[in-house]
Amino acid sequence: MKRFFTTILAASMMLAGTSMFAQNVVVEAGFGMSNTNFNALGYKANADLFGGTLGVSYAIPVIEQTLDFAPGVQFGYFTKGNVDIYGYDNVSFTETYLAVPLDFNFKIDMSEDMRFLIFAGPTLDLGLTSRIKEKSTSMEYDIYSGKLSDYTKYGRFDVLIGGGVGFDVMDAVRFSVRYDYGLINRNGGNLTGGLLKIHRSQLKLGVGFLF
Repeated sequence: MKRFFTTILAASMMLAGTSMFAQNVVVEAGFGMSNTNFNALGYKANADLFGGTLGVSYAIPVIEQTLDFAPGVQFGYFTKGNVDIYGYDNVSFTETYLAVPLDFNFKIDMSEDMRFLIFAGPTLDLGLTSRIKEKSTSMEYDIYSGKLSDYTKYGRFDVLIGGGVGFDVMDAVRFSVRYDYGLINRNGGNLTGGLLKIHRSQLKLGVGFLF
C-alpha cells in the first residue's frame, strides 16, 4: 500500500511540474467530524470524533478557467473523550490519517473577485494510528494491532468518495465544505464474511490560501 501511495504522489508531482502558474497551489486547513460506523448482526455503534486536516493541493488545468484536476496530500487528526464503544466506558479515542485526494474542480466565475467551485473525486486514505485509552485504568489499545479484541481490528487502507462546494475570494482565499464516505469495509478482525462492517465518513469545513 505504501508503494501505491508513493506512486500516486510521484505522478501527481510530475504532472504539476508541467504547468506552473499563479493560484494553482492551495494550502488548506479543515475542521470537522470523522464518523466510524460499526454494524454487526444488527448491532450498531458509532464513534464521532472531532478534529481537522492540514494539507496542500495543486490544480492542473484540464479546461482553461473551467475544469481542473487537483491532486493533493493531507494529514488528519481526530479525537474525542468520553466515548462509550466496544463495551468500554469513559474512554478517549484518537485517530490520525494520511490522505491523497484526487479531485476535479468545476469553476464558475461569479464576479471579478469571486469564483464558485463544485468539486468531487476519490480520496486514498491510509490509517496511521487509531488508539483507545481507558481513563479509569490508563490502559491504551492500538486498534490496528488487534490487541483490543480478536474481533475488532481495522484495515489501514480505505477509498473514500465525496465532494463539496466552495468559494474563491480575490484569488487569495478559499472557503469550502466537503463530505466523504468510505467505500471499503475496514474490518480486519476475525468476524469475516461480512458479519462486521466498519465504514468511515467525514464532514469538514475548510479554509485555504491560494498561491
